[in-house]
Amino acid sequence: MADNLQGKERRMSDRIDAAFTLTYSVEKSYTLHIRLGLVDNVDAVMLNLSDSGMAIITDYDIPKGAQLYIKFDLINMRLSGDDRWKSMKITGETVSSVKMKDENYRVGIRFMKISEEDRQSIGNFVFRNKIPSA
Repeated sequence: MADNLQGKERRMSDRIDAAFTLTYSVEKSYTLHIRLGLVDNVDAVMLNLSDSGMAIITDYDIPKGAQLYIKFDLINMRLSGDDRWKSMKITGETVSSVKMKDENYRVGIRFMKISEEDRQSIGNFVFRNKIPSA
């Protein structure tokens, strides 16, 4: 079945480029965990972030539908004091995985289990750091 939204923006939330390091593990699918030879926690680099999902770069081809447990520290330099840093723990589902030229994979993740406080913190981060279009 053809994707009716092909070529159009399908995201409902604003997304910005971000370069945080993160750790993830496969939450569900023990067979996937073994097949890929994943250790319990894998380091990756975030490419972009919204309050509904993210894209990461990883060494592993994580198939669509895999559930991941993701941990990262959100650092918002536009805030001050204790509000500047927040530890995030989120469960997400892989929605895409594309092999890149350098043999890494760009993996798209939709958040499935995220606290309202974390969702608001990410939304605030995106809003405060979004560069207005010219």
